[in-house]
Amino acid sequence: MSPHDEPAAASANRRIMFLYWGRRGAMPLFTLQLGRAALTIPGLEPTICVSRQNALFPDYAALGPALLPIDTFTKNTGAFTQAWRLPALRASLAHHVKTHRIDAVVDLMTHVWSPFAASAVQQAGARYLAIVHDADAHPGDPTTWVKALTDHGLRKADGIITLSHAVADRLVMTGTVPPERIATLFLPDLALSEAPSPPPEFRPGQPIALMFLGRIMPYKGFGLFLEMIEILRGRGHNIQAGVFGEGNIDAYNSRLTAIGAEVVNRWLTEAEIAAVLPRYHAVVLSHTEASQSGVTAVAFGAGRPVVVTPVGGLAEQVADGVTGTIASAVDAPALAAAVERLFASPQTYADMCANVMTSRNSRSMRRFVERCIAVAVP
Repeated sequence: MSPHDEPAAASANRRIMFLYWGRRGAMPLFTLQLGRAALTIPGLEPTICVSRQNALFPDYAALGPALLPIDTFTKNTGAFTQAWRLPALRASLAHHVKTHRIDAVVDLMTHVWSPFAASAVQQAGARYLAIVHDADAHPGDPTTWVKALTDHGLRKADGIITLSHAVADRLVMTGTVPPERIATLFLPDLALSEAPSPPPEFRPGQPIALMFLGRIMPYKGFGLFLEMIEILRGRGHNIQAGVFGEGNIDAYNSRLTAIGAEVVNRWLTEAEIAAVLPRYHAVVLSHTEASQSGVTAVAFGAGRPVVVTPVGGLAEQVADGVTGTIASAVDAPALAAAVERLFASPQTYADMCANVMTSRNSRSMRRFVERCIAVAVP
């Protein structure tokens, strides 16, 4: 099946395990919402295998018998200090796959122990597929050693799923995975609340509230975001800036003070992000390098348009002039121009907000699960 084809409805008795052994970030919420969606699909018997050390683990109880919990570790060093438990974990996983006649296991984000899981799954007679979120380690990311290990394990996978063509193309270009083993899907929206709050009304002359959300890493282009704000203010736009995320911003403190930015410089919970998003008109991704972005998925889930730089898979997530705007270049003037296009008029902004909401079914978690089924059990 072509990865671009729409799948037929899941046939009876398809048994898929969705596996995520990480602990925090956007993936615990992603996996929880995926589990809820999987339980609504007729003919699918899902298993959701997650770590008890997952930040949202208590919430997974709602998945009932579909939940398969395991123990991993609470600190990165545990990947090595707790490795003595791997033989028992492999045996337990293989036993579950055999006794429940699992057809395929989809690893939602490869883990440092994923290579051991892959061989156990395959020896038990099921297919093992891995979702690859990033083709390359992000500059400045302290966990690049994990990616080196997980990339080695990709050679064992029966299939690879990517969430953007940019990542798929890069995997092929680097020789990591041959093209015939890759299916490209999409990153579904992540909803932080039951119903998105309406966006703040935009009227000319009133403040435009722009948000930077996520870990402040070198590749996120935080300096570009600030320069963009400064350019817009210099052109007479009334801009309110918000910065939410952990990372070292010491070098930018004076500029943040000068623009009067709202700053929460720490890790935020999903509930905290859900509380602050309604106060902002749009989210800006000023990345200098990217695969695809969970921040965009969260923004769309909240009904907010997004402004992005034209790097990696960001331009695949945003429909320019429809669900947000894409800058013409990776620089502050181009980002400022993209913001001006989004707020060209109250109607322009209102239309893009409406488009985010009306197109959400095309980015739904249920549709993503259906596409995964079609790839995992052709």
